Amino acid sequence: MAYKRLTIRIGLWSFCLLTFLPIIILIVYKTNINTLHDFRSMNINFLTLSLVFLCLSWCFDVFRLKVLTEINSTKLSFVYGVKAILSCTFLANITPSSMGGGPLLVYMLNQKGVTYGRATAIVFIRGAVTVLFFAIGGIIIVRFNKDLLSNTGIKVLYDYTVVILAAIMIFFFCLYFAPFPTRKYTNSLFNYLETLSVLRGRTSRLKKGLFHVIDDFNSSIKGFILGSNWRLILVVFYTAMINAFQFLAAPLILKGLGLDTKIMETFVIQWVLNFMLYCVPTPGGSGIAEGLGYALFSPLVPSHIIGIFLLLWKFVTTYVWILIGGLIVVHSIGMKRLEDIIMNNADVQQRKLYEVPEQKVFEQECKHAGHQCS
Repeated sequence: MAYKRLTIRIGLWSFCLLTFLPIIILIVYKTNINTLHDFRSMNINFLTLSLVFLCLSWCFDVFRLKVLTEINSTKLSFVYGVKAILSCTFLANITPSSMGGGPLLVYMLNQKGVTYGRATAIVFIRGAVTVLFFAIGGIIIVRFNKDLLSNTGIKVLYDYTVVILAAIMIFFFCLYFAPFPTRKYTNSLFNYLETLSVLRGRTSRLKKGLFHVIDDFNSSIKGFILGSNWRLILVVFYTAMINAFQFLAAPLILKGLGLDTKIMETFVIQWVLNFMLYCVPTPGGSGIAEGLGYALFSPLVPSHIIGIFLLLWKFVTTYVWILIGGLIVVHSIGMKRLEDIIMNNADVQQRKLYEVPEQKVFEQECKHAGHQCS
């Protein structure tokens, strides 16, 4: 437990340090008399309006989650959806590569009766649609705006993101179209692990549960894609609305600071920036997000005000929601339970998620072997 607490503490401190240190340094080195003048004369109404649009963005995110859970005939209340989304946002931003958000969302869906495999499929679809949205759009934008990659560091990060996301999508493509070979190779892997003395006798339950999850995951994905075309269209529409309202924050803040910029220019920058943040190893992309923001927004924002702009922009799009999500987690889940979810080491959780009755496992294996089970 001490390790788990240390992990969360490191995540929180890493996020704060990597997020605020670059912005503080930027403000210190770029601030002059013009910075103070522009900040004092800022029209606060534009900042307020940007927060309103961000609230609408989160509402559409909840609507998207509700549509996805309806596949499992599960009705989520709007309030619970808000709690789930913001809790996921909090944990995603304090864990490396944002990998903590998914397991927490799976856990919260499981608490409402969604099986682990189906919850995993829902989280996957939610993330995959968003990734594809940014990937397809980002690649097209870069194709016609190559000046965005004029910085060597940005180009390297862009190429790295393309390769990693392509590998991930190929893996899930194979999982969808070839579930039986996936079970076969997974079984071979577990058989090998069972030969290791430190793992002997400890992998059987996990293997049974994992096979069940793979079956449940594939059936959920197929059911969604083949039988719910209207839901897929609705999810794509909600994804577009989520990001449209989120992207409006930057031009509104710039307008409040007295800068006239073209909305589409800020949309293009944010689209490419979000795409490149998907595979960065820092908690929630902290540090790298600020660095990319500085590099990409510099042509549009004067140097004396860019530090203040980045701070306000990240505040309305990220910081305030992480704070709210953290309060929800502490009140609704508790840090002790959160630690168990992150480490996937709570016995109760493992029984819920991984244990599968022997007869059910037998029936599933027979089904995949092409036999009838009595």
